[in-house]
Amino acid sequence: MITSDMTKIAESSDCQSQNKRLSTKKAFLIAYPLLWLAIYFALAPNPIALLEMRWPLILTGLVGAIIGNLSAIGGGLVFIPVMIFAFHLPPVVALKIALASQSFGMTAGAIGWLGKTPICKKTLFFAIPGLLAGASISSLLIHPNPLLIKGLFGPVSIALGLLIISTSLAKQKSSSETIDLKWALPLLGVSFIGGLISGWVAVGEGEVVAAFLMLAAGINSRTSIATGVLLLAITSIYLTLIHQIFLGGIPWDYACFTILGCVYGASLAPILGRLIGEQKLKITFASIAILDGCLFIYQWLRT
Repeated sequence: MITSDMTKIAESSDCQSQNKRLSTKKAFLIAYPLLWLAIYFALAPNPIALLEMRWPLILTGLVGAIIGNLSAIGGGLVFIPVMIFAFHLPPVVALKIALASQSFGMTAGAIGWLGKTPICKKTLFFAIPGLLAGASISSLLIHPNPLLIKGLFGPVSIALGLLIISTSLAKQKSSSETIDLKWALPLLGVSFIGGLISGWVAVGEGEVVAAFLMLAAGINSRTSIATGVLLLAITSIYLTLIHQIFLGGIPWDYACFTILGCVYGASLAPILGRLIGEQKLKITFASIAILDGCLFIYQWLRT
């Protein structure tokens, strides 16, 4: 009887906590666009005309954040092709917008993941030094340039698409939520490669680490993806700061629109995952990534 009462109390407490989180989230989603509009109209020189031209970027941010937060691949998979082919922006400018957008979208997604899924804390200890080193080299030492971005995005996009398919179809090795110390050095190397790639094409860190945790270290898929999303958020924020301070700044007149969509995309991602099925969505996104990659390779070969 006592045990039953304690169980009911615990369930009631969990329910109240969940309701409180939902109320906070709803309040934020209502307040956020109002804050965005206030800042936008205060800073934009011609806000109405700019909004008429660039409102499709809000939808771009929405789709990019959904893809990024369900697979940890990053919204750059959407942002860079759209910016280059639809808005005809230079590849380096597209990269800057993608990084700034991911800083908000992946951070919002990471906060959502942290509220319901445990992350692999040991992974952060080993991965963060690697990703910071890789991101620093690919942005400060080997600067991103148009030829590098367009030439690398295609193969990376195809590789990440295949990686998503393999992790979606792979049988779960275990349900562990923590990593064994024997994987420390390999994880450092994988996160370094992810940071290196992210500095050039905005995607890579989250998915390569998530795939490594699932396929090699035997960490369960939800913990792996949550950890990958958090790591990509850290990488994107770090790279955005580098571009803002050292590499000519971020084109905020474009990024502000994708950022608005990103926050809502991050909130919508788990709902779509439940309604449609995360595996179906991941395979769809992977197919888009592969087609994206083929298009970039074709364009690169023509130039």
